[in-house]
Amino acid sequence: MQIFVTLKPADLVARATTFKANPRIKRVVFICTPHRGSKMASGGIGELAIKLISLPVDLTTTIKSEIPEATLRKINNGRLPNSVSNLKPSAPYLRVLNEEPIQASYHSIIGNRGKPGPIAESTDGVVPYWSSHLDGAKSECIVPGPHGACQLPQTITELDRILRLNLGIRSTSKPAATVAQTSR
Repeated sequence: MQIFVTLKPADLVARATTFKANPRIKRVVFICTPHRGSKMASGGIGELAIKLISLPVDLTTTIKSEIPEATLRKINNGRLPNSVSNLKPSAPYLRVLNEEPIQASYHSIIGNRGKPGPIAESTDGVVPYWSSHLDGAKSECIVPGPHGACQLPQTITELDRILRLNLGIRSTSKPAATVAQTSR
């Protein structure tokens, strides 16, 4: 990726954006996670948020000192990346992140607002299924709800099942009838 080409391993930007898998983490649960971004970050509200967010001066100074100005102009319309711009489906950050394999076993819990149509075209209102879905997940659970699906009983039941699985304890929870689940 062009941003990282000029960085040295000791540079703060390189250290802050280079991740090494923690071998102690054996299982991960993703809940309504935008692995491939959300078009909402590219829309009017997202563009407004991108313009309103200002990064701390120290961070801005460090980034500008480590990444050439010409490279910065090529990304994100010349603005420094931030939490919203990094959620655009076209964000270089997401592309780099998605090229890295996930080392631990992982599970996905994905919200679905219940609009008619195939699950592949569903959304939780913020994150579309195509962004939340990951091939290779040990299980994928679709819960009927919005992006804030963390507090839904079906989400809690599935999380309980996964945590018990991780501990080697038989689950006492019965899956809700509205939960679609595939286990691998």
